[in-house]
Amino acid sequence: MKKTLVVPIDFTPVSHEALLYACELSVQNNLEIVAVHILDTQTISEFSKDADADVRKMAEQMYIEVMNKTRADLDNFLEGLSVFYGDIIHPLIAHGTIYEAFNEVAAKFQAPLIVMGTHGIVGMQHVFGSKAYKVIINSPYPFLVVQERSYNTINTVYLAMKTVSQLATYADDIANFAGFFKGNFVINILAGQAETLDTLPGSLQPVKDRITMQYNPIKPHDVVFSAHEAGADVIGMCLDEADNVSPDVYGMTQDRVLVNNLKLPVFCLPFRKG
Repeated sequence: MKKTLVVPIDFTPVSHEALLYACELSVQNNLEIVAVHILDTQTISEFSKDADADVRKMAEQMYIEVMNKTRADLDNFLEGLSVFYGDIIHPLIAHGTIYEAFNEVAAKFQAPLIVMGTHGIVGMQHVFGSKAYKVIINSPYPFLVVQERSYNTINTVYLAMKTVSQLATYADDIANFAGFFKGNFVINILAGQAETLDTLPGSLQPVKDRITMQYNPIKPHDVVFSAHEAGADVIGMCLDEADNVSPDVYGMTQDRVLVNNLKLPVFCLPFRKG
């Protein structure tokens, strides 16, 4: 069975950009794509439990109308890219909240990666964090988070790791992501003792020729600048809710890395104890 990328769709331009990234990764690696729209039918479900038969019938009709419209909208949204990429994109309507449904769909298809668009941090989200960050921090799956920016070939991923130990914890995730593109990694270890490429974890040994190691502590607000200096097309980071409250861990809070001013996509590694 082909590996499957999951792409959440909310019918906005930024989800179109995320889908484009998934399509490019898919054609390069013989992958399938599930383009999923999350439909929250909680209100309709409550009506369907009503004791009044007419209310239940109305709820049933509402559900049919909502589903039909959503199917049509999803098909129309995917039509343009299907012309170019063929039948690798499969539409899906899932039910539930965005904080649960993505994980359920990813688990069903054993997705190695979720490619998601983010609209950025606006207004009070500067205080409470972006919706994208809240979705990702509650998921066990790696994400590639895309802003509204035209697709660029991934040639370099800049990945900031706290320690060599953290690199070992995430070695398998990094190795899996290395399989989606042909470019290079710049891995910056922020603290601790240096090691050679030959002592990298075993799963990274097959791609060590694509890795450049750095040992440069970054100053506050420098993570995006450092990625830019490295010529990166993607920023990589390990998610940890504790890190999101301090601007001194990765140079800025993690949700702001997601919506960096260069609009670089961000490869997000799920929180793992290690």
